[in-house]
Amino acid sequence: MSSKLLDPGSVPLKRRPTGNVWAKLIRVMQGLLGAAVVAGLVAVFLPVIHQVQRLEEARAAISRDSDAAQAANRQLTRQFDLLKSNPEYIERIARDRLNLGKPGEIIIRFDPYPKAAPAIPAPAH
Repeated sequence: MSSKLLDPGSVPLKRRPTGNVWAKLIRVMQGLLGAAVVAGLVAVFLPVIHQVQRLEEARAAISRDSDAAQAANRQLTRQFDLLKSNPEYIERIARDRLNLGKPGEIIIRFDPYPKAAPAIPAPAH
C-alpha cells in the first residue's frame, strides 16, 4: 500500500505536451547535482591552483636571482683571470683605483661632473 503512494507513476496528472512534471523535476535535480559536483571540485582544487601559481612565481624569482648571480660570477672570474695573467690590467687598476703612478709621474685627479639638476621652465607671460 505504501509503495503506491510513493510511486510517481500512480499520481493522476494531466499529460502536457511539454512532458511530465516528474521528468522536469528529475532534470532540474540532475542539473543541481551537476552544479554541486562542479562547485565541490572548484572548492577542492582552487587552493591547489593558487599554491601552484605562487610556487611558479617563486621559481621565476629564484631563476632571475640565479641568472644575476651567474652573470656576476662570470664577471668576477674574468677579472680574476685578468689579474692573474695580464700585467697591463694590473697597472691600469693600480693607476685608477689606488692612485699610483710610475716614478716621476704627477697624478692629477679630476672630480666627476655633478649631475645637472632638471631645468625649471620659465613661466609663460
